[in-house]
Amino acid sequence: MALRSFTVNIDTPDGQMSSSPFLHRKRAVRALVAFFSPLLLVACGKASDGGLDAYNAYDAYDAYDARDVEPPDFDASEHGDAANGLTDGGRDGDAGSAQLPARTQVDECSDSSPDWIFCSSFEDGRFDVWDDYDGNPSTTNSLPLDPGPFQFADNHVLKLHVPPGRGGADVVKHLPSGHRRLYARWFAKWEVGYDFSAPNHGGGLHAGSRDLLGHSDDRPNGDDWFTAWIEPTTDTPRLYLYSYYRGMYMDCADPSGACWGDHFPCLADEGEVYCTRPEHRETVLPPVLETNRWYCLEMLLDGGDPVSSEDAANGALDLWVDDQEIGPWQGLWMRTDPDVEVSFLWLSLFHHGDHSDAGLRIDDVVVSTSRIGCPTR
Repeated sequence: MALRSFTVNIDTPDGQMSSSPFLHRKRAVRALVAFFSPLLLVACGKASDGGLDAYNAYDAYDAYDARDVEPPDFDASEHGDAANGLTDGGRDGDAGSAQLPARTQVDECSDSSPDWIFCSSFEDGRFDVWDDYDGNPSTTNSLPLDPGPFQFADNHVLKLHVPPGRGGADVVKHLPSGHRRLYARWFAKWEVGYDFSAPNHGGGLHAGSRDLLGHSDDRPNGDDWFTAWIEPTTDTPRLYLYSYYRGMYMDCADPSGACWGDHFPCLADEGEVYCTRPEHRETVLPPVLETNRWYCLEMLLDGGDPVSSEDAANGALDLWVDDQEIGPWQGLWMRTDPDVEVSFLWLSLFHHGDHSDAGLRIDDVVVSTSRIGCPTR
């Protein structure tokens, strides 16, 4: 369990409450975290979306809470050609489009690729293919009719709606097999009135135990878990990957391993405090998000070889928005143990506190061993 100033009881297998008296904002407070964490872990037992107190990750909020500096305002003029999309695209990895043919039928899963290991277009009208402990309650999860990204009159989508105050909504899929490297793609639309400035978190792919899904506050050991989620920033809303992994470094305040997630691309500064490795800053600036518009989102989580030091690491992350590649970020030290494999898809919306009543709509979800791409519309 993480030290956070909230109480949440969502999708936990045993109905346990998870609560904490601390809100981390300064280095001195984080020192207390490092001291008291083992005691509270014993007292509170396991958390997560083994359940979705998978919200013990959430106050890492934008990786700024624990620092003695305030998050800077983003100024595109300081980010050179990348801020204007003026890059040559000459990046290693899975560059280039994997664009699919135009969609002609509502259920994308009826014509799936051999590389796809999971697909849901939500056309069965049920949550049977998902593996949530909470049963996907109607107060947070629904499958309304919505024309979706391809304007089919009889199309269904997933709607995640968070009730007032702090809390979240999600779906979890335990994938049929674990993999070193997986891609996940889905379409997302933030409803009219959605407030991007309200502190929030998203979802993505997870490797390791389900009990550690959404875990936070410390750096993974390499033999336990690693994860990455797609979520928007809260100033000028742009998508990025929020990741916990063995080699994370951007917001780690003490040698005991108290950390909050790294950002890819790192937009916080130009290397003064957080984004100290130039290769993790933006080369392509993600677009500014709008409400009531469908976006095709795709991510890569690659654990790389299990190695004992960062020197030999070859893990990777990548992000695509409407088939535009934002990464890749390579040479990441994800794991030390070959048994820690990517085995969960977690689509989530979490709010830290006050937020608008608008939710998040999701459609056409695919997990694959190869690039998926966006069907033409």
